[in-house]
Amino acid sequence: MRITIFIIIFFFLLIKNVYALNITYEEILDNPSDLELNLNYAKQQEKQGNLKLTIATLERLSMLYPENLDIKLYLLSILIEMDSAVKVELMVRTMMNDPNTSDKTKKIIADLLVKTKEEVKKENKWFAYLDLTYAQTKENNISGVTKNKKIMQGNTLQTYPLVDRSIVVKADRTRKRAASITLGKNIDDSSSFFINLGADINDVDKKVKGDNDILSTSLSYFKMFGNHYVSPYLYWTRPNYTGQEDYQSIGAGINNTLILNEKNNINYSLAFSDTVYNSNSKFPSANESNSNVYSSFVRHNYNFSNNKQLGSRLILNRTETLKEYDTYYSKGISLSYSQIYPIGTFNLTGTYLENDYEERESFISNKILRSDESLVTSLSLSGQINQILPFIRTINSDNSIFYSLNLKNSDVSSNIVNYDVERNFFTISLTKRLNIDVTK
Repeated sequence: MRITIFIIIFFFLLIKNVYALNITYEEILDNPSDLELNLNYAKQQEKQGNLKLTIATLERLSMLYPENLDIKLYLLSILIEMDSAVKVELMVRTMMNDPNTSDKTKKIIADLLVKTKEEVKKENKWFAYLDLTYAQTKENNISGVTKNKKIMQGNTLQTYPLVDRSIVVKADRTRKRAASITLGKNIDDSSSFFINLGADINDVDKKVKGDNDILSTSLSYFKMFGNHYVSPYLYWTRPNYTGQEDYQSIGAGINNTLILNEKNNINYSLAFSDTVYNSNSKFPSANESNSNVYSSFVRHNYNFSNNKQLGSRLILNRTETLKEYDTYYSKGISLSYSQIYPIGTFNLTGTYLENDYEERESFISNKILRSDESLVTSLSLSGQINQILPFIRTINSDNSIFYSLNLKNSDVSSNIVNYDVERNFFTISLTKRLNIDVTK
């Protein structure tokens, strides 16, 4: 709690300091039609790399001053810089058909588009970057101690094993060091593909069986069809845990986003994964945990504005294992709210799930068929480190260092006491992105 209060106070002072040095969002809200103030704010956000806020400001000014072609040209140049093909096409069409657009301005637009196309042709279509991440997660219940510190075995309640030893631990800290390299290619204006290779090393302070390293790779493809943004993908991952069974997972899925209009879009996904455990002399029955997971969701996003979004998602999953008592259906709903601030993107998410199991765990209870309800809530703030620590700009001029802060609560209520568990997490992470020149 003290850490949380300290973080809130720290960010309050930080935000206050940042706002004192720059034009604040409150000033824009108080003076939405002040052309000079709003243009300076747009330029300020562009310099800080917050192009979405720049676009939002210019779009509002464009509506307030529809005859001001300089605003529209400025907006068009930012949209081209962001490679927002749909918005660029719509704006060019609107300006070209606008009777207020002079022949001189039309020529400027045409020259701008021609120059952009020539630059794209000159650019190498291959690109690559390396992400280096360090993160720490503090958890108050890493071993999953039950709420009433009881467990059931053979239909009988028993006291939970001793806590805060090396086997059963409550509060603990995990450190993550990760590296991932992404290689991609822009096939044309509407499609691209990506290959990613990653490695994680995770160390736990107290719990003996928590350390692990993870290897992973993925292949994804992106294609735009009109208002559809389709992305099929494949992935493979192989965790290696200390003192636990090793396994590997392979999966595939497809994701599509349908843009209905400027305010609404629908996102839906289907995915499948196959997990295989490695049986050996130490874990001879590990393969009994082999599983298949079928997952799906449909999400609706509503954009209040260019920097505020509300999302709702319906979820339906099925997990099948060789252990029939671990086979279950999962269904639920998730609500999220996102907003872009000068210091980063704030996100609040709540997910409610119901898990209905198909067989009883006889060694725990042959009378009760397990049923769980879970509520996971998370609060996060993420963005470029320059947004919260402006003085770092001198050593991070390319905006290539990113931060993330996340608070999460997981509360599972189960009719079997062994799974009636609540956990709290706090994670802080930093990522450094290194662009790799693949033109040589």
